[in-house]
Amino acid sequence: MQLYSITAIDDHGKKIKKLIEMDDNEDVTSYMDSLGANIISVKKLPSFYRHLKPKKKIKTQDVIEVLDNLHLIVKAGLPINTALNDLAADADNPEMRNVLDDVARRVQTGLSFSKALSKHEKIFGEITINLVRIGEETGQLDSTIKDAAEHIKKISDLISKTKSALIYPSFALVAMMGTMIFWLVVVMPKMIDAFKSFQIELPPTTRFIMAMSDFLQSYLLHIVVLSVAAFFLHGFLRRTNEKYRYVTDKLLTKMPIFGNVVRYFNFAFIAEYIRLMIAAGLPLYMALSIMEDSLKNLVYKKSIIDTRDLISVGKSFSAALGEQKMYPNIILRMVNIGEQTGNLDSQLENVAQYYYQKVDYIATNISKMMEPLIIGFIGIFMLIIMIGLMGPIFSLITNMPT
Repeated sequence: MQLYSITAIDDHGKKIKKLIEMDDNEDVTSYMDSLGANIISVKKLPSFYRHLKPKKKIKTQDVIEVLDNLHLIVKAGLPINTALNDLAADADNPEMRNVLDDVARRVQTGLSFSKALSKHEKIFGEITINLVRIGEETGQLDSTIKDAAEHIKKISDLISKTKSALIYPSFALVAMMGTMIFWLVVVMPKMIDAFKSFQIELPPTTRFIMAMSDFLQSYLLHIVVLSVAAFFLHGFLRRTNEKYRYVTDKLLTKMPIFGNVVRYFNFAFIAEYIRLMIAAGLPLYMALSIMEDSLKNLVYKKSIIDTRDLISVGKSFSAALGEQKMYPNIILRMVNIGEQTGNLDSQLENVAQYYYQKVDYIATNISKMMEPLIIGFIGIFMLIIMIGLMGPIFSLITNMPT
């Protein structure tokens, strides 16, 4: 993709400037002609200019609404270009309006709808583009657009529930750590000074709390700086080191509660994605190949790549999944039944729905699941504090002359 800076004069004599990404084989002049503009100059820009373009947020809900409306308009028999122009005119989000207008212009210059959409892959997603392409080839564009909208709805809802499931324990952990640090750094030093003035031998628990308090007072700033540095280093390594990202992704799947959410989300996502591709008429091998880039967790991405390789040498889908040693028996059985009965897509839909409900259950009940752990942790911490506080007082009382 090449970035161009184009200066032109529109039909009203107004000077306009546009930044447009085009393939080498696309005609910039035809694109500007579709705008009714006369080109003054066209300049190729270096690739780094792409990162300097201001990016405005387009919500997932905006994409879903566009696809839903597009499905209805195309189903009614209107040409795709007319449908895009109508949706662009009605769009509330200015950025979405620009995107739809750009797609319409590219279609008008002769590009297929799927090819025009691919220029905005980050907005519409790879699965939407593939489904649109399949719809164009099979003459079922309206139904594949509807499938794309429903898929985005399900995945968006699934991601939303997954995030809500992870927010509560994260917040609870931060709150507990903050409470502990406040007690040990602010409250305890004042009480410890009072204990020292008693000039009595302090119990082991009190000395332990004193040591923790002294350590935090001396090194709290160092701990904070190192924690922040570790956080940014972790993010950098995940972006640049694939092996590190794989290891951390694998650790994430092993964590209690968090790991369940991650596993169930990926099971539902994989089943739903493959179901859509198969229902649209794609062979299983191609569906797995297309899905690879959509998987964010490298552990599951590798499992799909390995599964696809095994299928290419004659293994069945269920047997290939079984060799990954990470998919539950319920998935393997349902996939096997789907292969034997010829209704793999419906069995995958059952799998997706099953794990979608499990994520939903965890998201709804995670606070109840975490409460015993949080109460137990706080109870142990407060017990240690109380023993540490009461020990010196008890020693002082017992050593007082009668």
